[in-house]
Amino acid sequence: MANHFEFNIRVYIEDTDLGGIVYHANHIRYMERTRTEWLRAAGVSHYWQQAEYNFVVHKINVKYMRPILMDDLITVTARVISCKASSFVLQQNIYRGEIMLASGEVELACISAEMRPRRLPDEIRELIQKELEQD
Repeated sequence: MANHFEFNIRVYIEDTDLGGIVYHANHIRYMERTRTEWLRAAGVSHYWQQAEYNFVVHKINVKYMRPILMDDLITVTARVISCKASSFVLQQNIYRGEIMLASGEVELACISAEMRPRRLPDEIRELIQKELEQD
């Protein structure tokens, strides 16, 4: 898998305001869905079904460039840009065709069942390292 994942999402009326424009918080939801599908495509489909660790968004920065509209077919991307012992950072962008609509940087921290920082699980760290090597 190259260090670039894409996931297509159709925009429905429930995602929009009265003007047919996607509500700003839904951009973050689209990024979350894409991160989940990125892990699933990499063969890590169980990370949300176990009790040893969890991922939480530690930081997020989203820049909104153009509106996403009702019935748009958007492509959300995910690319690993850095990794530390207990966290990693993804660059995520949202496109309609070739037009970038939003851009975000998301730092995900790994925490234990006791809600304390913990090292990334080996399989996640290996996936991230492989992706970083492909850049």
